[in-house]
Amino acid sequence: MSYDGDTRTVLMFSGVRGDGSPPLADTWNWDGCKWSQEHPASSPAGRSFGAMTYDPGHQVVVLFGGGAANSDPGRNDTWLWNGRDWSQQHPATSPPIMADATLEYDRANRLVTLIGQSLRPADATVTWTWNGQTWSQRHPAHPPPARSGPGVAYGAKSGILYFGGKPGEAGALNDSWAWDGTDWTALHPPTSPLGGYARMAHEDSRNDVILLEADGTWSWDGKTWARRPGASPPFEYFRSIAADQAHAKVVVFGGKSMQTNVGTDEVWIWDGTTWSQA
Repeated sequence: MSYDGDTRTVLMFSGVRGDGSPPLADTWNWDGCKWSQEHPASSPAGRSFGAMTYDPGHQVVVLFGGGAANSDPGRNDTWLWNGRDWSQQHPATSPPIMADATLEYDRANRLVTLIGQSLRPADATVTWTWNGQTWSQRHPAHPPPARSGPGVAYGAKSGILYFGGKPGEAGALNDSWAWDGTDWTALHPPTSPLGGYARMAHEDSRNDVILLEADGTWSWDGKTWARRPGASPPFEYFRSIAADQAHAKVVVFGGKSMQTNVGTDEVWIWDGTTWSQA
């Protein structure tokens, strides 16, 4: 899921129901009140865990990769959404298939940045950038340790912020890292969330970054984390999150219920102070 600055809506593509059926291949947008399905002439194949972000320099949403299982094969394709249709790109260089890929636009360096876990060699965090035409692998001296389920968001006060996740089947990480366009820096804030599976979004007008994880909602001010008072949405794996910049809200959709182990279609909205279910 990603904000689309061209249409001023939140764009969602594909995903899985969680019942073992094949991935969906549908495109939807959220206008702040309701979902509307798009019917583009061209469309990527359905997939889980596709990484998306808006590229304001080229006024398109970028989709990369995804896939997780035999019926949902891993992919390393690149597609662009122009507000009306999808178009597949065929860059001279592409990242390999990777696990836990995330995309975020680096406003300071004006590049789409891909962060994921390389499958060869295994357990290595890799960083790539997209300039609108092709991908380039970056070779930072201090990459974060490998993980699954991290939170990623651009922070105006820190660069791209990378937080938490799981180091394996068990355990949790609660480390914070920042990407400046050249290298990763480990941050050492005086206060940190519990850690583990996380989802994050950037807020322009209120908080630098909002984080949603098992122990609630947290905000980042560029130096430390602070837990936000009040109730948070129920914790679920595989939620999608995006900043709805047109309405100054953060939108969270779907997930997999911890109680029933079934996919949900819930929509939650963060207004800067409280969460409400739409």
